Amino acid sequence: MNFKILKNQSLCALAISLALHAGSACAKDFSEDQFSSQPLGHGVYELAYDAGQNAVYAASAPSFDKDKTAGEMFLLSADSLKVDKRIATQRRPFAVSLDEANHILWLGNALDGSLTLLDTRTNKEVKTLQLADDENKAHVREVVLDKKHQRLYVSGIGSEGKGVLWVVDTKNQTLAHTLKGMDPVGFAVNESGDKVYAVTGKGELVTLDGKTSQVTSRVKVDPSEPKHYFLNIALNTTKGVGFIADTNTADVLVVQLDSGKLVHRVPTPNSIAAVYNPARNEVYVTHRNARQISVIDANTYSLKHTIKTAAMPNSMVLSPDSKTLFVSVKQDEKATQADYVLKLDLTQF
Repeated sequence: MNFKILKNQSLCALAISLALHAGSACAKDFSEDQFSSQPLGHGVYELAYDAGQNAVYAASAPSFDKDKTAGEMFLLSADSLKVDKRIATQRRPFAVSLDEANHILWLGNALDGSLTLLDTRTNKEVKTLQLADDENKAHVREVVLDKKHQRLYVSGIGSEGKGVLWVVDTKNQTLAHTLKGMDPVGFAVNESGDKVYAVTGKGELVTLDGKTSQVTSRVKVDPSEPKHYFLNIALNTTKGVGFIADTNTADVLVVQLDSGKLVHRVPTPNSIAAVYNPARNEVYVTHRNARQISVIDANTYSLKHTIKTAAMPNSMVLSPDSKTLFVSVKQDEKATQADYVLKLDLTQF
């Protein structure tokens, strides 16, 4: 080994050792051009992976016009990203959560304050569950499934902080609870620990009992910063921490799940979504405004890689084998190009 290579490796090792205090100097930039993608059209939002079909569902709400209320679900081959099916929906889907065992795809209809249940065997709508009413005029944002306790957690975004949490009984397909005054935005479920974690537009981490769906704690993560608006959280339950994506402020926040204590800030632009990959001990974060995706080392909290995108990365879903990350990428409202799904081969990192 020559001296130059040895010197470079030594510098890289030093950078890793200092990663808790600064971004890693070994972080490498990638371009989306190095990976596969599939254009779909306008209004692509959340994704779900169906292992039984080896396919990815992509929700599409093509228009915000009041007279164009129909939506669409794309079914993509996970291998090729080829569009295998286009499924028309009566309402516009934004959020998705798949109950694979029961062959039900739960679709969050943001503008209608409702859920659509789609049978993945027939690709037919089987039910519409109206959640918003004259009293709770909230818009559905996120839908997260707790398979163990047969519940679906749904965030209802309301004006002036009047958001609600809807808890749906997935076995009976009925609304079980409505929790007011929470202002929930995103969720993550720890089924084995019987916990549900919600983040709010007020910069809070809310913990719920997975058995009862009742709030057990509510903590301001970073009280010194009033501009926080948390969107999503990814869990590393083994280490007992969560990674919070914030749309208003820079940095991914690392918090202790049992106390809500802020333990680290990963230097990044403001962010949208976060996904934890236990097999690789990595966290993936989308940054819409910066047009990039971060790969974060979940052990050292250092930035490992950045993937530059031509448009705005939004939602993500991880393949069951943890080797592939699928990302929905949105165009600017004035752009003529289509929104698309990006397939990242994580083994290239």
